[in-house]
Amino acid sequence: MATKKNEEAVYETEAPKPAKAEKKAPRAKYDFTNLNTLAIVSIASAVTGFGAAAAVITGHVSLAQIKKSGQAGRGFAIAGIAAGYTVIGLWILASVGMVAINIWGARHGIPVGGFGDHSGGGMMRFDRDGNQGGPFPMPVQPQVDGGTITVTPQQ
Repeated sequence: MATKKNEEAVYETEAPKPAKAEKKAPRAKYDFTNLNTLAIVSIASAVTGFGAAAAVITGHVSLAQIKKSGQAGRGFAIAGIAAGYTVIGLWILASVGMVAINIWGARHGIPVGGFGDHSGGGMMRFDRDGNQGGPFPMPVQPQVDGGTITVTPQQ
């Protein structure tokens, strides 16, 4: 018969020591030399608002260049495209809204401002009452004198 030898090993353990904060490696600086220039042009022109069309065009061209060359700046290009399309959409909504307000004002005989004289008319001038619109209409009496029309306000 084989004899079995049982040995008990006793290990001394200490309370775990708190782990020291590992020193993080310094963060690598961003490499601006590999950045696509049109991506920056796209976001910069989109921020101005006036260059929304340029932002969309340069953003799409930039994405194509980045895809081919592997340069950085994809986020800038996408942000420029998104901002450009947003500004163009707001222009369209504002234009449709202005036309709708002018049509509503014309139907209700309310002069709506715009590019015009100070009598309240605008680009879509409409005078339902025949009094030349404006907040203070002045009744006038035209007088025809041999081919010359003289308009004098009534007293």
